[in-house]
Amino acid sequence: MRPIGMALTLVLASCGSGSSAPGVATFSGSVRGQSMVPRDAIASVVSVNANGVPGRAAVIGITSAAGLCPLLSAGKEPKSTQYLVLTAFQMQPDYSAAPPPKPGNYPVGALSIENAVVVFAGTDASCHSISQGEAVASSGSITFTAVGDRYAGSYDLTFDFGDRVTGTFDAPGCNGLSQLAPATGTLECQP
Repeated sequence: MRPIGMALTLVLASCGSGSSAPGVATFSGSVRGQSMVPRDAIASVVSVNANGVPGRAAVIGITSAAGLCPLLSAGKEPKSTQYLVLTAFQMQPDYSAAPPPKPGNYPVGALSIENAVVVFAGTDASCHSISQGEAVASSGSITFTAVGDRYAGSYDLTFDFGDRVTGTFDAPGCNGLSQLAPATGTLECQP
């Protein structure tokens, strides 16, 4: 599975019955000529398996679709949607990952104890991935001001081709559904 598909799967697999109040986010800049107007932000701690070592990471999904958790809980996938997926973790002595234990800075693309991976992607009107719009951030950081039931903070990201995006997020926890994978046909495409 491509990194973009995996990151989207992680964020959407973690959503479900959780807070009914939408999260909020801002987004300034563009990625491959695509800007985004955030309409929701969700967060969860998900299980990950990196190089055969199980662990957990915090995933924040900022999306152009409103009401993402209730929609996913109903087995539907929003069409024509953009996603900025922020994944943050802290490396443990056994090389497993753990979610951020406290507010702080998580660099993107760095080899450090605190680490982050960010993906920008989208789907079309048939809920298929738009591959030419997919991108992985090459540097930057995610700064958390709150972790736990809600994840809040800011981001400043650069992508390989020189695009830069910045913004903020306040994402409520959203737990439950475990078998979601966007753009794979496992969900009903929202009419």
